[in-house]
Amino acid sequence: MRDFWETHHWPKGERRAHWHLTFEDQPAVHDFVRRHADLLSQHPELSPVPVEWLHATLQSVGPLTAEAAAAVADAARPALAGIEPFEIEIGPAQAIHNGVVPAIYPEERISELYWALRRATEDVVGVDTMPKAPERFWPHLSLAYSGAQWDHDDLTRALVKLRPPRPRMTVTRAVLVDQEQTWRERYTWTVIAEVPLGAGGAQA
Repeated sequence: MRDFWETHHWPKGERRAHWHLTFEDQPAVHDFVRRHADLLSQHPELSPVPVEWLHATLQSVGPLTAEAAAAVADAARPALAGIEPFEIEIGPAQAIHNGVVPAIYPEERISELYWALRRATEDVVGVDTMPKAPERFWPHLSLAYSGAQWDHDDLTRALVKLRPPRPRMTVTRAVLVDQEQTWRERYTWTVIAEVPLGAGGAQA
């Protein structure tokens, strides 16, 4: 496993807007995460994500003024009004090249949400200011970031054995946040706007 933080190092004090799914009101997701806590704590190379800062990144946007952030949120409302709330399933967790993540399914529904948010955001900030779009969006939740280069075979095997029940939840909103990085520890944020899915989103 490689060092996540070596390739994710923001300038000190910089804040960047992101679109997230957040999980503060999802006890089943919290339980899933806590069932991995003992295993993750056995590997000092990892920085586990605290439950209160769990997130699935939908789209990194970058630094925004307050006015631009408000415009991005406003542009997203009609875009998400046509997407009805949908159910997702999280897990199982797996060790990847720079951390521990469970994928989120079904990919198609979250990908629809991703592209709606991306296009709405591009309409405000411009295509050239956005990170390059992926060929295929990969929805996932980070449980821990790797802070070193190390052999994680034992962790991979332990995750396969652990496999707690996979939580389900209903996605009802996307959250635009103003995010900061505590390097080699975590990401934290303040909420800019919550944009609901489905009928009523354009008027919220």
